[in-house]
Amino acid sequence: MPTRDLDQFGIGYYYTIIRNPTLQTPIGTQSFLRDEWGFEAYYNVALTPWLLLTPDLQVIGPAQKAFGRPQRAVGTATVLGLRLQTVL
Repeated sequence: MPTRDLDQFGIGYYYTIIRNPTLQTPIGTQSFLRDEWGFEAYYNVALTPWLLLTPDLQVIGPAQKAFGRPQRAVGTATVLGLRLQTVL
């Protein structure tokens, strides 16, 4: 923004390919991981030239597959954060 020269923002995405590790036991083989992905967005608000307030949003699609008896799925996580930072 023209009047907010010290503010910054960013977005990011990652995708991790899991090569499907397995757990081998005498009663069978269990595959317990899948590919993982995540997204992040943040905005640094410069309250002063030396004090930044940063709201942050992360969404993570976990690597763990459904587990247990009965099968329970591991859901997508949403994380909201807020950071106050001093710049020296």
